[in-house]
Amino acid sequence: MTMQGTWEISFLVDRDARILEGRGACSEHLGQSLQSLIGQSMMSFVAADERPHLRRFLGQLDRPRAKRAALVSLQSAANGLRSYAMEAQAGRSADDNWLLFSRDIASGEGLDDLDLPVVMAGEGQFLRLVEMAAAQAQDSLDLTTIEIGGLSRSKNSAGLGIDEAAAFERSVGEALAGNAFEGILSNPSRGFYNLLHEPTTSGNSIAENLTHVASQHGIAPAEAGISHATMSVAPNTDLSAIRDSLGVMQKRMPGYRDRETSPRRKLGEGQIAATLGIAAFLLGMVAIAVWMMM
Repeated sequence: MTMQGTWEISFLVDRDARILEGRGACSEHLGQSLQSLIGQSMMSFVAADERPHLRRFLGQLDRPRAKRAALVSLQSAANGLRSYAMEAQAGRSADDNWLLFSRDIASGEGLDDLDLPVVMAGEGQFLRLVEMAAAQAQDSLDLTTIEIGGLSRSKNSAGLGIDEAAAFERSVGEALAGNAFEGILSNPSRGFYNLLHEPTTSGNSIAENLTHVASQHGIAPAEAGISHATMSVAPNTDLSAIRDSLGVMQKRMPGYRDRETSPRRKLGEGQIAATLGIAAFLLGMVAIAVWMMM
């Protein structure tokens, strides 16, 4: 699909979906001037139930076979909810993309038809997305960190083979993505996950759902070893407060404690010998320099 020459509005957005630049009749379609849109999140103009899909769409754009077109519903006070065909094109850098919107939806793909893997945000990006969501939210959201000990602390992933473990991790990602607010989800290291979600879905219920997912893969609750902690994110909570609270929750996870208390790696015999040899050489050079100065 190509909409070149037929689009009504377009926006340059960064990885967090923040609007950097725009073109077209913004006031006509979104009820705001282009100047007022700069710095806002594109997600705030997308239908709520489509935001996780769009988040996944944006997250996969740097892949070789990325989907480049979709059907998306934009909402505004002026026009209500209207469908647009959307096409993604390369931006000014590797960190941004142009999103072009057209009311001609005859050749658009539905977001529900996108066969995309779950896209996990990087840790820094995840924190920024949480901050942006809190800035736009009218009510508090919940932030939950989860450890699946069978993945984080076991080389063979609770007794599973490589393919079985990969299938389990995919199922975990899909289950968490189904609860993540606007698809805001991260996987900082194997077996550890952070997600933003609505308070109506508790951290306990998310953990229970993961226990059910584990059982579908033949993993007993004790082998799965699921731990979690949840905090509330009030509207307009700043980035530093979110980072500090997330750090406190992560330290409650058994795997994080194990990592902090793990012994330092010892030097091998070859490394010790090399270190002593370098030290002896340097001392010799110092001795020669002192002798020449006398």
